[in-house]
Amino acid sequence: MKVQEGYFRSVKALPGYRLEIEMATDTRIEFDFTSRLGTMRFGVLKDEKLFATACTDGEFILFGKEESEEVSISATDFMDLLLVDRTGKFPGA
Repeated sequence: MKVQEGYFRSVKALPGYRLEIEMATDTRIEFDFTSRLGTMRFGVLKDEKLFATACTDGEFILFGKEESEEVSISATDFMDLLLVDRTGKFPGA
């Protein structure tokens, strides 16, 4: 696991389509991607081998090989994923 400078310090793929993300603020986040795998943008990450390539350049969370990057998530987009539930499941529903 390579440590970077920028918004993201490190990213590690965990079993069950989860990511362990260390932010530049020393905050550690475990993010469950399963609810996003049915979306057009992230559906390709159902491929466990592709999901396992999760890494960061400090500015983006990246999936895929350097020469054929398939998915990139900016810090702004990641904060949106964390804060906005777009799964259609609302509390009390």
